[in-house]
Amino acid sequence: MNRSLVRLALQVAAWTAANSAAGAAVGLAVGAFREGGIEAPIILIGILFANVVGWTVEVSSVVLFPRLRTMPPVASFAVLGLVLLSGAVAGTALVVVLFPLFLLRELGQFVSLGAINGVVALIVGVVVYAYEGLRHRLAQSLREVEEVRLVEARLEEQAARAELAALQAQINPHFFFNTLNTISSLLEDDPPAAERVVQTLADLFRYTMVATQVESVRLDEELRFVEGYLTIERARFGARLQVVWDIEPDARTACVPGLLLQPLVENAVRHGIAPVPEGGTVRVVARTSGGRLEVAIEDGGAGPGDDPQLLFREGHGLDNVRQRVVTRYGAAGSLRVERAASGRGTVARLSLPMERREEGAGGEVRHGRPALFEGVRR
Repeated sequence: MNRSLVRLALQVAAWTAANSAAGAAVGLAVGAFREGGIEAPIILIGILFANVVGWTVEVSSVVLFPRLRTMPPVASFAVLGLVLLSGAVAGTALVVVLFPLFLLRELGQFVSLGAINGVVALIVGVVVYAYEGLRHRLAQSLREVEEVRLVEARLEEQAARAELAALQAQINPHFFFNTLNTISSLLEDDPPAAERVVQTLADLFRYTMVATQVESVRLDEELRFVEGYLTIERARFGARLQVVWDIEPDARTACVPGLLLQPLVENAVRHGIAPVPEGGTVRVVARTSGGRLEVAIEDGGAGPGDDPQLLFREGHGLDNVRQRVVTRYGAAGSLRVERAASGRGTVARLSLPMERREEGAGGEVRHGRPALFEGVRR
């Protein structure tokens, strides 16, 4: 059987039972105060007339009430009163004809019964109409609140995306400015190396153009980008800069926001390795644990000073990364900077919820020249 028919049958049964219960209660009350006491016909009359009133109101609430809301108040109440009175009188007449439980001695008795049922139907109908009106306005208000909430959620999402895009865009000028300085320093001393750096820069630039347009990239792609960056830095630092990669295979498939690691590596090179005459080693570690991705960028350089939090200066790379992590992940993501366990150098620890994308899904960024990264040890 169709579910709607089953639902309708259950509603009819429930409403009839409620009407009958109310009518039986009235019949019992009438019988309790009359001389003859409680009699079955009196209770049955109460049940029948209660159903007359009840079904008049019920049919009106289903068919009539929704249409009355579109009419002017005076017209709606006039139509409501007419329909309720007419339905009650017609129902009373039907009951009297089908169930002649007592003999009507005169027309006045029928008029009295019809009038009583009509007044009761009118009172109950007005109450139900007012209730339905309040329920309708409440439902409308809830829909409006929900629509406002959805609009606010969309605006918040758009604002978050705009903030992420702005933070991401801040990386490009800073990164390319430093790279151009590297190229400038190589042009006089080693033109072939400068040419290789320019070619590497072109590949990295293609990556950044795509990475800023997608929500996330695979960690493996981000690591390739970092390799390209370190290739440029090694062209300038030479043997002073060593790189060690310790990447768990499962971590490579994790998804992260694009251009998230490069500022951390740049900070390790610029502020950790560069100030030390003999140079040092940058170590990149990535692990997965308990549904999280843990990435550490460690240098064996000058160290973070007495207060590592001072490294988070507004507008600089570390602060930029931390803002992006907070905007994207909230309290679920974090970036900490602390002194390395060896006592020398600094380690930046990035902890993010583990996210993956199906192989071949849209948004994945790939480099065009993997040969650029030859010579970097993993």
